[in-house]
Amino acid sequence: MPYTNARAPAIPEAREQPNMITIDFHKIEYRRDPHPWVAELYGLRKHVFCDRLNWKVTVRNGIELDEYDNWNTTYLVGTCQGIPLAGLRLINTLHPYMVEGPFRDFFSCVPPKRALMAESSRFFVDKTRSRKLGLAHLPLTEMLLFSMHDHGELTGLKSIVTVVSDAMARIVRQAGWHYQILDSGEASPGETVHLLDMPISSSNRLRLLESIARKQPLSSLQTQQWPLSLQLHDVSGNYIA
Repeated sequence: MPYTNARAPAIPEAREQPNMITIDFHKIEYRRDPHPWVAELYGLRKHVFCDRLNWKVTVRNGIELDEYDNWNTTYLVGTCQGIPLAGLRLINTLHPYMVEGPFRDFFSCVPPKRALMAESSRFFVDKTRSRKLGLAHLPLTEMLLFSMHDHGELTGLKSIVTVVSDAMARIVRQAGWHYQILDSGEASPGETVHLLDMPISSSNRLRLLESIARKQPLSSLQTQQWPLSLQLHDVSGNYIA
């Protein structure tokens, strides 16, 4: 920058730039001694699925953990400044997975078994934590969906199968991920659930990105390697203190 003195015209003050927020999504494999983020994920799952949603899940020692957390499991964990905010669990359908187990009685169709298909379960965004950190305005659900699609694409998957409520099915479609409903049933009287087949495709990827950008402008996107990093313009000015 050139030196400015009294005889030179003043340099206009630079406009204040909006804060930048980076959300990273990490792929972490199961291990008996869990990675610290995965250990924290188990605790967040207890808070979300047991305390908030009142699901009948296995809880012990303050964490939610079941038989599907095993050597066949991959976790995707979304973090901001190293703080976990969201996550999901992936299991290839050639291995035992939840549609064959606790969800089996919900549906009449035969659970798919395909080498290039994985089941997503325990999908969540911790709204309490994101709100406390001033990040509730971010499209975290859309970003977690995009991270799952990106991971599936990079690992050669053709689709994701998952069980969702009516409300979650609408959220997935509104986020831009188009799917096929393989079957529908009732988890309990009056509680409809759907078995979705969610293809990995260039059109779904583009729509997911567009959905994120409509809610929060993207500054940059690191692709083709993990952790997946999405950098956003924080137009609201909220951020972790």
